[in-house]
Amino acid sequence: MVGLAPGGATDIMARTLTPALGEELGQPVIVDNRPGAAGSIGASIVAKSPPDGYTLFLASSSFTSNAVLAKQSLYDPIGDFEPITNIASGPFLLVIRNSLPVKSVKDLIAYAKANPGKLNYASSGIGSTAHLTSELFKRTAGIEMTHIVYRGAGPALADVLGGQVDLMFASIVSSLHHAKDGKLRALGITSPKRSSVLPEYPTVGETVPGFEVVGYFGLLAPAHTPAPVVDTVLAAVRRAIRRPEFVQRVGADGAEPDGCSPAELRTLLQRDMQTMAEVVQAAKIPKQ
Repeated sequence: MVGLAPGGATDIMARTLTPALGEELGQPVIVDNRPGAAGSIGASIVAKSPPDGYTLFLASSSFTSNAVLAKQSLYDPIGDFEPITNIASGPFLLVIRNSLPVKSVKDLIAYAKANPGKLNYASSGIGSTAHLTSELFKRTAGIEMTHIVYRGAGPALADVLGGQVDLMFASIVSSLHHAKDGKLRALGITSPKRSSVLPEYPTVGETVPGFEVVGYFGLLAPAHTPAPVVDTVLAAVRRAIRRPEFVQRVGADGAEPDGCSPAELRTLLQRDMQTMAEVVQAAKIPKQ
């Protein structure tokens, strides 16, 4: 299950994985999109599903930030799930509408300071990775931008492409091909160092020291899913993501297959929750 709309990075990653995963498991694997509340609706459905391995959740970074921001979270990212593995990791891409008169991160910051309150940015929801990454950028760059909220990364990116919104921190998976086709302008990536796959793009941190965000795609089962079931899915996923066609597909989008252990994914989620909590506190984002 994907808790966000079709067309976004998590949806694309799920649909890239499922054909090979279905072959490895010997049965079809269906992607079920349940958008709403920045992914919380889908996550809560999986949390309440039978722990039999037949209903899984593909989580991205908003999975933990939702819980940090919620007055009453619909799920516990740690207690309600059994981590299986991280499918892949990758940075985000700072993209802008083509008609915005800037060519670099430095230009963007200068434009924002010269036009206070004029810039806006899109996100897939309150507490989404795009939202918190943008707030981190605002704080570290010392600029102001208005938040425009969408029900999913796909619709958000569509309005950047259409010129209705100025910019977005988008997944490379969903946005890179648009940048290469000239439909929007990419200014930089959010990783701490330049990507060997995308060396032509500078890091945002080269202009804004200390700025870095790297996303993940974690596969989770409901809590209390038996260890043998988790192990079976984990083994199948590891075989699927090592297939040359999968490696090539996600690599072309700037992501790297992972396949970490359940314990390593749990640690990643715990660390991400702490980071998101610090951003929320610093940006003074109210609980939702």
